[in-house]
Amino acid sequence: MSEAKKAELRPVLEAFDQAATEFENNHDVVFPSEAERLRLFHAAQKKWRKHRSRPGPCMYHGCTKTSVARSHTIPMSSSIKLIAEGGHVMTPRYGEKQLEVARVGIHEASTFPGFCAEHELLFAGFETKKEMSSKEHFQLQAFRTLCREVYTKRHQRRKLEATIEEYRQRRDAFIVSRTEAAAARPLGVNRLEFSDDALETQVVGHIDSLNEDLSALDGLYRGLVEDMRHGAQNTAMLIANFNLRVPVCLSGLGMLNYELHGVRKRALCFLAVIPEQAQTKIIIGAEKEHQNAIDLHFMDETSPALVARLESWMCHGSDHWFIAPSAWVAIPEQRRRAICDRILDVSHALADPVPFSVLDGTRSTIIRLVKEGLAARNFSSDEIACATQTLAEEQAKLDFVPIKSPAQDE
Repeated sequence: MSEAKKAELRPVLEAFDQAATEFENNHDVVFPSEAERLRLFHAAQKKWRKHRSRPGPCMYHGCTKTSVARSHTIPMSSSIKLIAEGGHVMTPRYGEKQLEVARVGIHEASTFPGFCAEHELLFAGFETKKEMSSKEHFQLQAFRTLCREVYTKRHQRRKLEATIEEYRQRRDAFIVSRTEAAAARPLGVNRLEFSDDALETQVVGHIDSLNEDLSALDGLYRGLVEDMRHGAQNTAMLIANFNLRVPVCLSGLGMLNYELHGVRKRALCFLAVIPEQAQTKIIIGAEKEHQNAIDLHFMDETSPALVARLESWMCHGSDHWFIAPSAWVAIPEQRRRAICDRILDVSHALADPVPFSVLDGTRSTIIRLVKEGLAARNFSSDEIACATQTLAEEQAKLDFVPIKSPAQDE
């Protein structure tokens, strides 16, 4: 290469290197300003919220009709209305920087465009009765839980694919424009390849994870359809009846990790917590091969164990839950923040205990009942020590105060 050619290319390479360095130090340089970045972020959020609520094909197997706009995953009349106050419940919502628990109306809570008008009637039997009482009822509730998760993950995948494509275009345009500006003549560059963009790698990893989840969900979906239609036994499903009504509805997924013959296993489980008038129905299920793990997860069916399990589902499983506003507000502010932070911490699995209380009212009721039992001498001498230890453990969860980091004190 001639010296003249080298001299012509030198400012181009320097401009490219400078632009790449600026981008690596701060990805926001691809936006004209911080105000524009925020505007685009909120516009995208609004766009995808509208897209998510748009009716599409009915999710019942083989149906080609168009769905209604709002199918409730959790029964509204028999569960959501029970815990609602002033027509509202509270639910986790993701903001730009952190997760908050926000108010939502009961007609919007737990809805997605899932089923056509005909297949919406599948759930009318137990919704009208306001009680799930048969195997078919529980299977149908599990079925629409799975359908919402499939719909949600497909939506998340589309959103991430569009987001990463827009990100690549902005990244490339920024570096190309800066490089072109230093060139004596047009370079004709319109696409760049990055091999170590951490953000791109992270998003692509999320897309791959969603594809894996969707594959597993497809197996669960097909197996449950076979169970409902033909009485097959493809699904391990456990149903528990809690004799207290908790102020929470939940529907979603969780990962149950366990070991079998020295081999680590992962069971993708569908979950549901459905409060009724005087009790709470609890559902967990997975593919049949995980039956023993499901049974072990529910081996302890005492009231404190059930409450702890539901709290783990809320913090380590599904963030698709709804709580009575007064129950949430009654939780001390520091612990509310700890609950939100725990949900964002993906290092925990379904069986991991939560060190603090989430269901304060239910836990307080259990403490009161145990104290009344002790006062009435309803426990044997062997049971007294166990009951006393239970009281201490349950009270400690209510008294738990999160430890602030130095950064939080500033």
